[in-house]
Amino acid sequence: MPSQSFLTRAEIFFRSPSFKFYCSYTLSTWSDSWWQFTLSLALFEINGNLRFIAINGLVDGLAVLFFASSVGKWIDETKRITATRTTLTITNGSVALSAICLAVIQHWDTSGILDGSLRFLLIVLAILLSTVAVLAQTGTKIALTKDWLVVICNNEKDKLANMNAWLLRVNLTTRIISPLIAGLLMRLVSVSAGCLLIAIWTLCSWGVEFWLLNVVYKSVPALAVKKSTDFALEIVHPSSVGLLESESTVKLEHTAEILLKVTNTVPDKNCSGKFGSVLTATFLGWRSYYRQPVFPAALSLALLFLTVLDFHGITTGYAYSQGLPTDVLAIARGVAALMGIIGSVIYPFSRSKIGLARTGLVSFLLDLLCLALCVLSIWLPGSHFDPIGYFSSPDSISPTEQSINTTLNIVQNSTELAVGITKGNQSGYSYCSISTFLLGVILARCGLYMADLSIIQIMQESIAEHERGVVNGVQSSVNRLLSMMRDLLVIVLPDPRTFGLLIIISWLSILSGFLSYSVYSCRIRGLNLPFHRQFSAVLCRNVSPDDRDNHDT
Repeated sequence: MPSQSFLTRAEIFFRSPSFKFYCSYTLSTWSDSWWQFTLSLALFEINGNLRFIAINGLVDGLAVLFFASSVGKWIDETKRITATRTTLTITNGSVALSAICLAVIQHWDTSGILDGSLRFLLIVLAILLSTVAVLAQTGTKIALTKDWLVVICNNEKDKLANMNAWLLRVNLTTRIISPLIAGLLMRLVSVSAGCLLIAIWTLCSWGVEFWLLNVVYKSVPALAVKKSTDFALEIVHPSSVGLLESESTVKLEHTAEILLKVTNTVPDKNCSGKFGSVLTATFLGWRSYYRQPVFPAALSLALLFLTVLDFHGITTGYAYSQGLPTDVLAIARGVAALMGIIGSVIYPFSRSKIGLARTGLVSFLLDLLCLALCVLSIWLPGSHFDPIGYFSSPDSISPTEQSINTTLNIVQNSTELAVGITKGNQSGYSYCSISTFLLGVILARCGLYMADLSIIQIMQESIAEHERGVVNGVQSSVNRLLSMMRDLLVIVLPDPRTFGLLIIISWLSILSGFLSYSVYSCRIRGLNLPFHRQFSAVLCRNVSPDDRDNHDT
């Protein structure tokens, strides 16, 4: 009987809309991870350096920064199935065309068939198509994870927490497996073959995703209905919304009204009128984002992006400059993803036991404590931290010479590491600093993803249905803005001797995120932490004890 009951539950799950939603999301994240990995390799192969990769990242960031709120507003004003079909088609079509352009460049570049102008045109076209795909993919994620998911869960908080956790596990798993398979295929065949393969895969995946989302849409009748009134799960007391109504907000509303009048005087067919409409939509989107009761929590999520304490290209390059081989970095990246999966498993239990707001606070504290190891690593043996020596060095070093010196340092450190391993570390080279740094980054993944899940669910439960698209679009813009600020800091401080400053700035950014989230938590739950004692009464004056208890449960 128990086995029969298990089989029955499994059969019900596999037939449920949730399972088909998971399958669609898995295909989407798999294609996205595969494409981002392939794109980086293809752009590197074209020129032999990181220039085109940096240009592509900059263009993507600017596009998301300026247009994500407009995309979100369009999603709010469009039928769910129409918006999702459109963004999904644009995403997969743009990726396929961009991959074909890169495949053509890779295949015919060495034979001399492509002239300089045609080659340049194909590179520009590939980058622009990739940017369109990133923007459309942002819209797809907003529609599915911030709107569809809430409707599918039917306002059940426990189910919403579990589905959020499962989506995170899927995302982390595809980040590990998809690049490994893509790298193996391109190493065995070629980069151009990998680009063609991703183009074919994307088109096939589009058909399957399209069908799955149609099935989910028909299986959940509530998806066909969009509410036009303010409706959200009330984890925030309605009176607390007035906390954000300040004189600055009134000024913003007045400015928006003036801006609307100005733009409405221009004919719609005029280009300046269209630009004014986009500008107005962007301004109103940012205003709506600022006025949300969850603004402090949303800001804390964005501050998590201003960090080098993550396994992206910058951190990987720094670890490689310290002499760690690529296989060790790959293992460390996999272990970090595993820690994130562990955090996604702990999150639903923690939310049910101590409440959503407290789970976010505990997660932030865990993240900060683990990342304190990274700050400690700056002063441990083996660290290259020497900002005084870097800034006091002559400024006559050209970028080319600096790149050559950095490459020589990497080779030298790798040689020292190899000698240390083969001779029992007789060379005197210490790995204490970089080991502690990576340990802190790996352990922090658990708290980081728990905090991420907490804030995501808070926004899902709190934002009114008719504003989900625009608010989450602005959230994507703010996240990308903070990420671009991180990249600019790396450009200003590119040397391993100054990386310690970036570590300190990153830790302070996450600390600021914790304080911002604490302000939100204090506003909702009336916490009496030491740094809240002077203003907690002001922030929490409109929240009743009953509301706090309901929120924690």
